[in-house]
Amino acid sequence: MNKKMRFAAVGVVSLALVAGATAVASAVVQTNGSDAALYVYDGGNAGNGFTPALVTDPSTAFTWAGDSFGSGNKISYDAPSTCPTAADDAYIFVAAAGNERTKASWSAYGDSGFAAGTKNVIAATLTPDVALTAGNPGMVKSNGGTYSLGIACTNNNGNTVVGAFYRTITMTAGTGSYTMAAVTETAEPTPTPTAPAGTTGSVALAPQTVGSTDGVLSLSVPVGAAAVFASPTLVNNKSTTTGTLGNVTVADGRGFSRSGWDLNASVADFVNSSDATNTISKVQLGLLPKIVSSEATGVTAGTAQVAGSATYSSVFASGAAANTVGNTVLNADLTFVAPANKPAGTYVSTLTLTVVSK
Repeated sequence: MNKKMRFAAVGVVSLALVAGATAVASAVVQTNGSDAALYVYDGGNAGNGFTPALVTDPSTAFTWAGDSFGSGNKISYDAPSTCPTAADDAYIFVAAAGNERTKASWSAYGDSGFAAGTKNVIAATLTPDVALTAGNPGMVKSNGGTYSLGIACTNNNGNTVVGAFYRTITMTAGTGSYTMAAVTETAEPTPTPTAPAGTTGSVALAPQTVGSTDGVLSLSVPVGAAAVFASPTLVNNKSTTTGTLGNVTVADGRGFSRSGWDLNASVADFVNSSDATNTISKVQLGLLPKIVSSEATGVTAGTAQVAGSATYSSVFASGAAANTVGNTVLNADLTFVAPANKPAGTYVSTLTLTVVSK
């Protein structure tokens, strides 16, 4: 028994072991139009006792005479490809894309056949040198190009194709060596099983709702709030002190409109508490807004203002529209840098926060 005949015989014996796995592979829809996946195994040249190996790398080159076999799954080389019940014969074919289901348009072909008593093609020999016995196999080898290679299920004396399993190949002119495009592995969605009669029932649901009322947007600052500054030190011969603003709260109760908000900060110039003629510009106040906590999403702190180049008014924080309902607690780190030519003392100012709807 030669190598190719031995594969056919072994395939019949192992049918019962692999048929279940074949059903899974058959559910995979192929982008090239094949009715199901056709997995290809390289037969190699190891002689008796060798096991064909599944080829998944699309760059693998097959030779014109090298043993290759078609299978219905990627577990075993002899898993069947099952033809429709209307089929009464099977062929191995090579055809240009779009001509797979018209026998008269095949470039080359050869008879294959079913395992006895079934519609299964097992361990289909795809080797062009062996499988293609009719048509123009020599022209296919000589011209090369892109083709479909696979199994056709037929009736009407082989003239009507009722099913086809094939791969897209790219063949080198002259040598007949070829590579195969990869199998599509995405399976169709599994249908939801239908429950047996008498095991399900339906209950109508029709709750009523009432329209929500819009709350208000407000800002809460503690009465008598005053920022806390540490003792100043000289940094680059400039009086520098740091502090914290203290917590303030933006409360957004607008559950219906959900418009979002901006909290803006403005600062007055600083005035010496002992001599009102001595002032320091508000640009000397650095401000780094922080979010302490928030019940809402979509709240962001404003950009830091750097002492010496600060710009006011500035955005202290923002709440995006549609998702800022709830309370947001905010604070800020402060830095005050006095110019070197200003006399020592206490300088007072006011930072004003204003929340506005977007």
